[in-house]
Parts: sequence; C-alpha cells; structure tokens
Amino acid sequence: MVCVPNYFIHKGMTKQILQVVACVILVCVAGCAMNPNLQGARGDFDNKNHQRALRKINRALETAPNNPEVHQLKGDILYEIVFELPDTLDRTRYLPDLVHAYRRAQDLDPGRSVHVTKQLSTLYDNEYSLGLSVFLEADQLGGRRRADRFMRAAQYFRNASIIFPDSSEARLNEATAYYNAGEAPKAALTYERAIALGSTGRDLFTYLARTYELMGTEVNDFEAQQGYFRSMVRTLQTARKYHGEDKEIRMMLLNAYAMSGLDQEALSFFEEVFPLEKENQVYLYNYGTLLLRQGDNKGAIHKLSHAVALDSSYAKAVFNLGAAYVNHGFDVYKQLEAVRDSLQIEGQNRGSMEIRMAALDRDREELFQQAIIHLESARYLLENEPEGIASVCRALYQAYAQMNQRARAEEANTCAGLSEG
Repeated sequence: MVCVPNYFIHKGMTKQILQVVACVILVCVAGCAMNPNLQGARGDFDNKNHQRALRKINRALETAPNNPEVHQLKGDILYEIVFELPDTLDRTRYLPDLVHAYRRAQDLDPGRSVHVTKQLSTLYDNEYSLGLSVFLEADQLGGRRRADRFMRAAQYFRNASIIFPDSSEARLNEATAYYNAGEAPKAALTYERAIALGSTGRDLFTYLARTYELMGTEVNDFEAQQGYFRSMVRTLQTARKYHGEDKEIRMMLLNAYAMSGLDQEALSFFEEVFPLEKENQVYLYNYGTLLLRQGDNKGAIHKLSHAVALDSSYAKAVFNLGAAYVNHGFDVYKQLEAVRDSLQIEGQNRGSMEIRMAALDRDREELFQQAIIHLESARYLLENEPEGIASVCRALYQAYAQMNQRARAEEANTCAGLSEG
C-alpha cells in the first residue's frame, strides 16, 4: 500500500489523488501479500508444520481463488506432505489436489512454469522409480506376496500417471502390474484408458488383447466369454491401423476371430491375409476350422490338409481334418439318397441315374476311408488326453459304421462311452 501524507495534497487535486489511493488499496486487497492466511501458511510451511499450513492455505484460497502465489504455495505444501508419506495410497489421496494447485498457478502466471515443471517432474520420477523397483522385486516372488507387491507397484505407477496423465509408460506399467497380480479387469481398464488418451504403442495393444484373452478363457459363461474375445478383436483391429505390417498382431487377430464367433467378419479377414500366411499351419488350422464350422466341408478339407502336410503331429488339425471328411462324407451320402429317391419316384433315366449313384457311393467310401485314416492318427496323437479321445472315438464310430466295419465301430463306441463315463 502506498500512503500519501496530507501536506502533499493540493486542494485542486484532492479528489483525483484520493481516487488513486483508493485504487492502490483495492489492488493490494485483491492480490498483494496482505492475506493473513497466506502469510500464516508460509510461516507454518517454513517451520515444517505442513498440516497447519495446508489448513491456512485452503482458507487463503477462499478469499483469493485467482492468486497464483497461493496456488503455488499449496502445491509446495502438498509436495512436502507427499514426500513424507510412506504409504502409496495415502500419497494418492493428496496427488490430485497437488497437481491441480500447480497447474492452476501455472495457468494464472506462466512465469511459474519452471518451478512447477521441476516439482512435478521430481515427484513423477520418484513414483515411477519406486514402482519399477517394487515391480522387479515382485517378479522374484511367488504366491500371495507376489500379487501384493505387484499391486503396490501398480499404485506407484498410478501415482505417476496422476502427475503426468499423458504418460503412456506409467499407465502401461500400471496395467502390466495389475495383470501380473491376477487383476485382469483392472489391467484391461487401465490399458483402455491409455488408448483413450491417444497412446498407440504396439505393446499397449498386444498386452490389452492378451488380457481380454485371459479373461475370456477364465470365465465359464459363454456369452461373457464371447464378449471378451470380441473385445480382443476390436483391440487388435485398432492396433492394425497403427501397426498394419506387424505379424504378431495379425496372428493374434486371426486367433481372436477364431474364438469370437464373428464368423462372417472372420472369413473376410482370413481370405485377406491368405497370401501372407498360406504356409502357416496355425493359420491354416484356424481357417479350416472356421470353414468347418460354416459347413464348407470341402474348403475345410483343403485348408486342414495343407496344415497337416506342414505338421503331421498337429493333433487338432489332424482331428478336424478327419471330422471334415466325415461331414463331407455325409453330404455325399445325402446326395446319394436324394438320387435313389428320385429313381424310385420317377423311374426314368434309370441308366444315367444308376451311374450317378455308383459314382456318389465311391466318393462316399473314399471320404469315409480318408476320415478313418486321419481320425486314427488323431487317436494316437491324443492318447494321453481322455476328452480328446472321446471326441475322436465318436467320429470314428460314424466313419466305421458307414464303411460297415462293425467290430471297429463297436469298439469305437465303447471307447467314447468309457471316456465319457
């Protein structure tokens, strides 16, 4: 406040000078260091009485909400409090207010940016480093202690992301710590937040996709399972926009489609990438299985035969190839029955129809013979997997019965029944 002695006031200037004095007084009340709560908070802060300083600075903000000095001091007080707290969750309670105070001071007075950036960077580095240290420690543990330490690491990284919300590394590590702690839903939510903020890192998408895959395999409800696999598809579709040439992402998407039930959408994608993956037995297995599920048994045989040619020990591919031959054999059998029925009803063109029936019967036998060859191989490959053996035996029973191999059919039926019981 600037005070003007009376003997300096000229009579003709009295009104004008008084207006100036009034103006100076108003400015001081609004923004100068006359706020007793600000002064008190500063004194308590200097004396390390941080909680009392915090109470006073909050009262100062009630009367001076746009004073950058007040906001900066509040940030400094909270900064000291946070560094004194050993528990991560206690620190988390203070961090949003701390960041807000510093950012508000910076917005009101850009000249404070150097101090604000220094303080926030130091705090971020501290939380991130602690998180990394605990993460590495947790990775060496097992059981409940492992999960607890990973959850602690996640909280440190969470604190770091509160300080700098656009830090994709902090959010990625937080989510990965949740994943390692067995908290897949929290991991997925954190990965999604990072993507929503604009992060497009490759690992972010692949880790999120694996998290949805884990959630899908662990849930018993079919609809929920399909939902997780479809979220996996959505994640990897987005990933391809940024990493279109990445082979691992492409393969993960192929597997996700195979599990998601999005068959029509999946077929388009499988056809699209065929030139890139035509020598990949896993891709061919998934493609063939998808065609088998769609009732395209000839197409399934083509893809699955190629997969088995690439890897004859690929038990699932061998079994599905046998199943495709069984299904196609029944397709031909239905055609044969339709021709036979037509012959009985119409009674004309008998010669050509009998030739057609003979050809269809040969095709049927060949298809079921091929089915038996591959299903017997699958039975050998799956001999240590009771559930797999039961499915193989059921398919073998159908093939043996069609080939009129009664003893083998009876044995396969017994095998399937024993495996089930």
